[in-house]
Amino acid sequence: MPAYFPLFVNLSGKTVSVFGAGQIAARRVSALLRYGACVTVTAPEIGTKIRELSLELSAKTPRQLLLKEHAYRPGEIEQEHADYVLAATDDHQVNAAITAECKNKGIPVNNASDSSQCDFYFPALVEREQLVIGVTSTDGNHKKTARFCEKLRRLDDLASQEEGTSHLHQ
Repeated sequence: MPAYFPLFVNLSGKTVSVFGAGQIAARRVSALLRYGACVTVTAPEIGTKIRELSLELSAKTPRQLLLKEHAYRPGEIEQEHADYVLAATDDHQVNAAITAECKNKGIPVNNASDSSQCDFYFPALVEREQLVIGVTSTDGNHKKTARFCEKLRRLDDLASQEEGTSHLHQ
């Protein structure tokens, strides 16, 4: 597995197309929205969490999250003019087709079902008091990453108790 460089990107106003609307997509869409991305979610059925996000945003920023209820159609990525694409469907073949289209068009893609096809990863985030810490492992061990993030959060909680303020406030 190649080593990935931790790069922080300004997503404000960037267009991100997400194919799939399950749990993984919902977590990623939520993070993308917090950082100002304009997200289009395309799936045959939109999951509850993404629908809830859409309802929350509809009054404040109605154009930040667009929902399209249909299956991926070859060629539609180019029409979306996406800066980034996430292939997060529950079908490995569809994710591979999305990835191939992106690679052919030079669009950075994250394939949730095959890390070897990813141009970028989503790190685990620890967000506290004006700090953002992104954590990933070089061996793809998500459990190890989650444990480390939990240690960071507990460390911050201990520091908060000792000092009365949080250095890594979420």
